[in-house]
Amino acid sequence: MPDPAFSLLLSLPRELRDKVYTFALVSQFPFWWPSPTTPKHNVALGLLSVSRQVHEEAAPVFYAQNKFLFTNPSDCTMFRVVASPYAENITSVYFRIREKDVKLWATYLGSKDPSRSMKHDLPKLKSLWIFLRCGMMGTPGAIHQALGTHLPQQVHINMQVLQQAMHQAHAGAHAQPIANVPANGQAPMPFVQFAQNALQHHQQNQNTAAPHPHGLQNNPPANLSPLAALAAQQQSQPPQNPPQQQQHPTHAHGHGHGHHQHGFFTTFMRWEREMGLENLCLSLQETRPAEADVKIVCIVKLPRPELQRLVRVYAEELSLDKNGDARTKFRRVHGVDVSLEVSGYDIGV
Repeated sequence: MPDPAFSLLLSLPRELRDKVYTFALVSQFPFWWPSPTTPKHNVALGLLSVSRQVHEEAAPVFYAQNKFLFTNPSDCTMFRVVASPYAENITSVYFRIREKDVKLWATYLGSKDPSRSMKHDLPKLKSLWIFLRCGMMGTPGAIHQALGTHLPQQVHINMQVLQQAMHQAHAGAHAQPIANVPANGQAPMPFVQFAQNALQHHQQNQNTAAPHPHGLQNNPPANLSPLAALAAQQQSQPPQNPPQQQQHPTHAHGHGHGHHQHGFFTTFMRWEREMGLENLCLSLQETRPAEADVKIVCIVKLPRPELQRLVRVYAEELSLDKNGDARTKFRRVHGVDVSLEVSGYDIGV
């Protein structure tokens, strides 16, 4: 009579059992908690309740080799409270952050509080991807319909700060960045607003832009954003001395004097840092594990025709993927790899 306590699984060498656990419990999709829309992972979670020994061997594999996604700092903290103690083995995490929640996340990322901090919740973190949603733009003629209910009052900027940004964007490779706090106390306009100006200006150069249906008070200001000025310059003037430009390659860390110095990525950084991206990077300096790989992807959405036009203007910085979305290469910002993704969406007729 066979021994009822015999387990074919436990009779295998530990190395083979670990392979079984990996095959049965690891998903290619992240576990989004809490969310009813999490895709089916097709993992055998029942394996964790087979026996005490199997649970002690398999649970660390489940938490260490899967990816977990959170959209609020409290969710991450609560997950550690309600999940198994083996959740301390989590190594790979995705954070999805809305721009209005940047301050909340920056506090969580930079905190050393044992009751509420990334440092305490994820002590074995090795890979962190942060997806920062920076906004969505509509077509130039429908900007108020697309963004009117989403742009808070404080994102508008006065002409003085805009002119200062223009001057700095064209002052040379050693230009100083915009001050963190404008003199008038107002927050600067977000990327979605100054990029919208750039696209409108590009259309005006092609004599295709129509006046705003609500009058001149809603048209872009006469002093264009740095991105718009750069787009106009690239469209109206051929590049000069291409061989000399090739002799000064762009450095991955952004400290060189290549021609990207005042390009799309750099101009985006001059504005988005005021909305919190720079704070996110700085908040991780003292709390991230030394061996952790940290990446931030800033996502901007705009109509697909405008995306294609933007790619033509900044062909050397933006590359298209198989889905038709454009992104820059990762560049180092305060020790964090940062990339800008411009995602296109189709406009209904």
